[in-house]
Amino acid sequence: MTNLKERIDNLSKKFKIIQLEEHYSMSTDTFLLADFANVPINSKKNIIELCSGNGAISILLREKSEAKITMLEIQEELVQLSRRNVTYNNLNNIEVVLGDIKKIKEYFKPSSYDCVICNPPYFPVNNMPKLKEKTNHSISRHEILCDLDDVVKSIKYLLKQNGKFYLVHRTYRLGDIIESCSKNNLGIKRIKFGYSKKSSENSKIVLVEGSISKVSDIKVEQPLYIYNEDGSYTDEMKKVYYID
Repeated sequence: MTNLKERIDNLSKKFKIIQLEEHYSMSTDTFLLADFANVPINSKKNIIELCSGNGAISILLREKSEAKITMLEIQEELVQLSRRNVTYNNLNNIEVVLGDIKKIKEYFKPSSYDCVICNPPYFPVNNMPKLKEKTNHSISRHEILCDLDDVVKSIKYLLKQNGKFYLVHRTYRLGDIIESCSKNNLGIKRIKFGYSKKSSENSKIVLVEGSISKVSDIKVEQPLYIYNEDGSYTDEMKKVYYID
C-alpha cells in the first residue's frame, strides 16, 4: 500500500480522509447516504456498515452519532486504509473487520445491530460482458464478490427487531430492492429520489430506509436535486457536503 499514490481530501468540517488515487474514491452517494440515515445517537447503540470501502460513510456518521460503529469490508487494502483513516481522525469506538458479506454468520451474532447501512456495488456483472479484470474499482462498482441479495440477506441477519437499515442505489434497481426485501421479510419505509437537477428527466439515485416487517408502507419524500440549472450546488446539497 505504501507504493500507491495517496491524497488527503476534506470529508466534513471536522474530518479528512486519505484516499488511494487508483482506487474507487468517495462519491456523491457517500455523502447522500450518510446524510439520509437517521442513525442512533446514543453511544450504547451500535451501527454496522457493510461494503465499507475506505471508511468515509462511517466517519461521516461521527458528525451526528456516538454509537459504536463496525465496518465490514472484503478488500484488505481498503480495510488497512479505513483503519488509517479512523486513526488519522482520532476517532474512538470504531472497528474495521476484514470479511466476506456472504459469510456474515462467521463474524457476527444474529439480530445484534440497531442500524445497518450500506452503499453496495450497483451493477450486475451479467450486464457488463467486457468486465473481466477484478480491480478494486470494478469490485466496488460491480456485483463481482457480492450481489444485492447477499446484501439484503446480511441486513436481515444483523438487524434487531426494532432496528433500521439504509441503502443507496441506482434508481433503476428499485424493483430489485423491493423484491429482495420482500423475500427476506424486510419492509421499505422511506424513499428519497435524487436527481441531477430539476430539469432532469429521470432520477439516477435512490435512498432507502427500511426495517424488519412484512409490510412496505412506503413514505416517498421530496426529491433531492444536486445542481441548480446554472450548475451550482443546491442549498440542500451544500448542507450534505458541509459547504457553508
